[in-house]
Amino acid sequence: MVVFVAGATGATGQVLVPLAHEAGLELRLHLRPATAAKLASEGSPLATDARARVLDLGDRDALIAALRGCDAVVSLIGTMKRRFAQGDTYETSDVGTTRALVDAAKAAGVPRFLLLSSVGAGGGGAYLQMKGECERIVRESGLSWAVFRPSALASPAKGAAGTHGKRWVPPGATALTAGLRTLPGVGDLVARYGPIPIEVVARAMVRTVTTLAPGGEGRIVEGAALWEVGA
Repeated sequence: MVVFVAGATGATGQVLVPLAHEAGLELRLHLRPATAAKLASEGSPLATDARARVLDLGDRDALIAALRGCDAVVSLIGTMKRRFAQGDTYETSDVGTTRALVDAAKAAGVPRFLLLSSVGAGGGGAYLQMKGECERIVRESGLSWAVFRPSALASPAKGAAGTHGKRWVPPGATALTAGLRTLPGVGDLVARYGPIPIEVVARAMVRTVTTLAPGGEGRIVEGAALWEVGA
């Protein structure tokens, strides 16, 4: 199975990519031109990785070419408010890229699309409204799709994810969540809203991409189901 990973250099991507490789998936890793130049200046092996596809997602023809022959797209792209000063917006960095990836996937004949979203998508506030719009684009694409809705993501204490885009949660929070998930009456709420390790989400996405049938199947993976699939 050939999988195109958008957001491969982010906190989630750096965990997902090695897991996907270990699972035997053939990967194409999207790099923005600016990111590729930065990695090259740092001497990162990713800059010359044969799996890298350096392009702007707004370049439709280049994106379609990169997606031809793929069996799935995994989108891990997401911005944060602190990047707004650099010109990012939810519309351009999240909604716009989701729309571009879905459009190109359909044009290239890619049958599956996996999206990293957030618990509460579609709810109040600009962030959740944006996530809901991204989900709508994917759900209405006609592709087979899976949407993953974690709460706060916790990066591994060590390893590649510690070098870029690290996601911190209060010390001990993930261990506390693991314990509380077993309690009757509150387990489901804790599983849905408590912090979750990136490794769990990444494993869930890798396992789902290999089981998602083409032809318009759709799944929302959140809460206890997300923990179970990514265990």
